[in-house]
Amino acid sequence: MFGVYQIPFCVEAKGITIQVVSGNSLSTYTRISPGGKIAKQLGYGKGKVIINPVEPVNLPSEVTGMLEFHFTPVAVRPGSTITLYLKFPVEIGVFVGDDENYTLIDVFSLAKAKYSLYGTPEKGFITRHVECEVFESEPSTEPLEEGVLTLSLNNSSRDWIEVSRAVFEGSTMRLFYGNCVAMTGEMEVLSRAIAVTRIHNTGSKDAMKPAIRVYPTRKSLIPEKLFFVMEYGVGD
Repeated sequence: MFGVYQIPFCVEAKGITIQVVSGNSLSTYTRISPGGKIAKQLGYGKGKVIINPVEPVNLPSEVTGMLEFHFTPVAVRPGSTITLYLKFPVEIGVFVGDDENYTLIDVFSLAKAKYSLYGTPEKGFITRHVECEVFESEPSTEPLEEGVLTLSLNNSSRDWIEVSRAVFEGSTMRLFYGNCVAMTGEMEVLSRAIAVTRIHNTGSKDAMKPAIRVYPTRKSLIPEKLFFVMEYGVGD
């Protein structure tokens, strides 16, 4: 389903139907999915539609821009780096436009959103909460439902540290897609209380395509961040 489509078109997969029916000057966009049905009039008689995975922090209605992974504790020895694979829920974005000028018209997901609080009630962050398993190698996934974060976990402290949380800021996220949906990132653990997280602008495989991002289209007046500082601990 992910890809570029010329108006008019219709595509179906995994109980999802997306179509655009063109008229003389307007087109009608319709999306039917397990979560419901929407229809919109578009001011495009012709043009392109791009369907791709987007940052998994948009539903419902941008409650938070933070993504938190919570997993079985992993003990990391001082001065070492290990690689983990974590699954995350996929959100699907639909963009319409031409050439490099695209507008987001729809975001939906087959996964149900859950939320949590990272930090204190007074100064903490609401996060999109992902309870996930830790994999030693890249797991298989259904691309319309879940993606994989390849996480390089570096303990730069002088102590053994158990890590069971990783929090990422939405503006740092870069998704890629092909046979799967992927992000690659790193987490540098400075102590049991502090870590720095980043998402890299690269896919896990050479042939993967970069996804159009939602963040720049909605928050272009807010400076993008290159990293996020976890100040409320890396464990339970």
